[in-house]
This record gives sequence, C-alpha cells and structure tokens, in this order.
Amino acid sequence: MRILFIHLFVSYTSKSIASTLKKMGHAVKEVTHYTPEDYYRDDRLYKMIEKDIQTNRPDCVFTVNIWPLVARCCNEKRLPYLAWSYDSPQNLPTNQDLSYDTNYLFIFDRTEVEMYHKAGIDRVYHLPLAADTDRWDKVTVDADPLYDVSLVGSLYESTLPVLMDAMSEYHRGYVQAVVEAQKKVYGYFLVDDLLTEDLIKSLNEDFQKTSPDLNVNRAQLAYSMGTYLTYAERLTLLLLLQSRCRTHFFSKELKGETKRLLKNLCLHGWVSYEEEMPRVFKETKVNLNPTLRIIRSGIPLRCMDILGCGGFLLSSYQPELAEYFVPDEEVVLYDSMEDAVAKTLFYLEHEDLRRQIAARGYEKVKREFTYAGQLSKMLQMADLPSEKNGVT
Repeated sequence: MRILFIHLFVSYTSKSIASTLKKMGHAVKEVTHYTPEDYYRDDRLYKMIEKDIQTNRPDCVFTVNIWPLVARCCNEKRLPYLAWSYDSPQNLPTNQDLSYDTNYLFIFDRTEVEMYHKAGIDRVYHLPLAADTDRWDKVTVDADPLYDVSLVGSLYESTLPVLMDAMSEYHRGYVQAVVEAQKKVYGYFLVDDLLTEDLIKSLNEDFQKTSPDLNVNRAQLAYSMGTYLTYAERLTLLLLLQSRCRTHFFSKELKGETKRLLKNLCLHGWVSYEEEMPRVFKETKVNLNPTLRIIRSGIPLRCMDILGCGGFLLSSYQPELAEYFVPDEEVVLYDSMEDAVAKTLFYLEHEDLRRQIAARGYEKVKREFTYAGQLSKMLQMADLPSEKNGVT
C-alpha cells in the first residue's frame, strides 16, 4: 500500500511509525512542510498537500496528531486520512473537519474519545500508544543505575493565575475550590463536571467588566486548570522528595522562587528524545510520571517510553494504566502525594522487587504495545491492508 506520511512538526513518534510501516511492507513517501499557524485555513499549505497527493497518488495519508486542513484536503480527494495523536487534549479551536467519512482519527485517551462521540463526532477512535523496544534496546548503559529518582518533564506554565486575578471574588473562590477538590482525586477529572456552560457565561460577563480582552471557553479553562494542577503536583512531589533522597529533575532551567524552593534537587537541562532520554530511564532506579492532569484516562507516551526502556515506572493513577497493566506487578501507581513519597522510598530499598516489576512492564509493552501491532489495528479499523500481502 502507498502511504503519504506528512510531517507538519517535529514529533517524538514519527520515526518509529514511519520505519515500522516500511518494515510492514508499505511504500511510505515522507514529506515535510512547515507548521501552519492556523489548523484550518492555510491556502499555501493546502496547495502543497494537494500537489503531494497528485504527484504520489497514495492509497491513504498519515499524520502524527490531527490536522483539520489535511482532513479537508483528503476528503475533497476522497482519500482515507489517518492521524494518531500523542497529545491530549487535542489543541483544536473547533470540531470543524473532524466528521468526514474519510477520517480515521486515533487518540490514546478513551475518555477524550467518548467526549467526541457525545458531541456527535464518530470518526474518532481509541488506540493506546506504543513502545519502540527495538529502538531503545540499542541504547546501552552500565549495569548500575546512576540516579535514585528522576523526573523528566516540564513543570508547566499555566494561565490560571492571570485568569483568577481578573475574576470576581465569587468565581475566584469557586475555581479555587474546584482545584483543591481535584488535587485529592486521581483517575477522574472532576473539572469536567463542575465547569458548567452557565458558569463560563457568567465568568465571561465578569471579564467584560474588568478585562474586556479576556474571554475563555469551557475547554480552555479546563486546560488552564489542568496545567495548574500539574504544576502544583510536580512541584509538591519534588519538594517532598528532595529532602528524602537524591532526586534528579531533567527540564528547562528553573528561575526565581521555583529555583529557590527546589535548591536541593539535582538539576539537569532538557534531554534529547533519541539518546539522552532513554539513558536516563535506563539508569534511574525510580522513574516518576506525574501525569498531566488534563489527560483524563489514557497512558501518556512518557509511560510507554519508560517501560519500553526497561525502566521502573512510578506513575500517578490513570484508569487505562490500571486496566492494561497489573499494578504492583508491572507498574506502580500512586493516588496521593503521601503515597507517592512512601512508594518511592520503599522501592528504593527493595531492589529485587523493583527490578522484577520493571522487567514485567518491559515484557508487557514488548508483547502487547508494539508499533507494528498498534498500526495493524489502526489499518484494520480503517479497512486498509495491514501488510504488503493485503491481509486485513
């Protein structure tokens, strides 16, 4: 099968997906274009994609993450469009162009998929992400771990403090109460239930009086609260651990008050996805994954990568992690800050058990979450040949 793989941004999964499709026997033509500022209207990019289709005459078009402009072009050409997103939620201002019958849009978060279905969009499908164990196996390290505890990721910057400064006392109190309640709940995003359309309408009416340039919709406020919650959780976890064990943080440079608070951390810069990241995962006793709170149920790519590197994963509770993996046998999950600290210290002291759990997690993703396996499921759901011989 001829697949036109369009790269519109630098993504973590593109290399593994393209190489796997080729190994499956497909003729993959890769093209790279600039990232459009507007997901929906970019005549220049549209014409580029149209020309790519006319020149290569593919059987389908593939992108990492969902690009409505590509969906529109494929629909007009009556060509299947496949997209597999490793971001959640989707950064799309509207649901325009998502319902074409030529679309096969795959998202790793089941709850987000259900939200699209409730909105009447049935061309969105659930598909967990994958681990490229063959790729990570090539990264070799010394037998003895270098790091006790590591967190690779961002603290996140949230717009919530700015929004709350412009809110009335009532709305500020309500939003703060929702944030405090959500801090104590893992595995369910309470914010979805508590941000009503009436609340958003009232909030924007207040903004018109105090800050006319401000206007938010429900999804934007939920994301702002989710990033704020993630920042608070990661900061708190690092604060608690830095005084109890040697904790390493791989991220951009810390500044100001945050840097002062985390002065006892072992701070490192960003690590490259290709080489440095897998080394950290392999050389760390306990790899932390405080999931971005707006990811409602799914397994983030970070978890798949840690497991695919044979690393020990300690993650905040996610429903799909508990569904696809056996807690305390293949992964370890926490449901509070106290639980996270206690489990970190416990597994630092129990090396044999830690190594057994890491090994089982690795074997699970190597067996059940390969790129070949997940891509085959995707092509079968789109009623396209999964391999060169046409088997579907």
